[in-house]
Amino acid sequence: MIILIANAKGGVGKTSIATSLLAELAKQHAVIGVDLDSANKSASEVWSENRTEIQGRFYYLSGDIQEELEKSGREYDHMVIDAGGYDNSELRASMAVADVILVPLRVGANSNVSGFWKTVDLIGLINQTRKKKARVLGVITCTPHVGSKPEIERAIQSIVDEPNIESVGVTIGDRAWYGRAFDAGLGLTEFEPENHREKKYIDIAKNEFMQLFNEVVK
Repeated sequence: MIILIANAKGGVGKTSIATSLLAELAKQHAVIGVDLDSANKSASEVWSENRTEIQGRFYYLSGDIQEELEKSGREYDHMVIDAGGYDNSELRASMAVADVILVPLRVGANSNVSGFWKTVDLIGLINQTRKKKARVLGVITCTPHVGSKPEIERAIQSIVDEPNIESVGVTIGDRAWYGRAFDAGLGLTEFEPENHREKKYIDIAKNEFMQLFNEVVK
């Protein structure tokens, strides 16, 4: 299965989700990660620095990549693609081969909703050219602990209103644990808190992530 995490806007949580997905899949499958973010390369150069291929790691690709993606997709059980926050030929090539496309929508500014819509429209355009369409999922990310209920409801409605996208049954909270796991070169479920007082909070984050994981890979 080729899983693409995509949004035409940066800062919505793509890399956090992509790295944790790859780490979780690597526990039972042969996997490979592909980093398309030429501006940062954080998945391939930072998160993957001390990981083995068996543990799951990302490799940066650019240029005419569709044939390479198709080849690697056949060689591995699963591939996770972390797209950059912009529309380019690499993003479109990955949309053309992905089995599942996960589009994160970050709670907050109007530009987040606009980026989400732009990405969904692009997926729809490319899906029209495919014999077998990709399954497209939308997930709300960075939901605050308290407050911002109108913004959360607007984000959820933005996904619900899209006829060609499925809404996953969980939102991903605005917690520090993804960042801490990333800094340690770990997926979220591999990360353990430093003290027992933090455990219940990271357990909440892990539970949210596993609900998302199960919907993506089903």
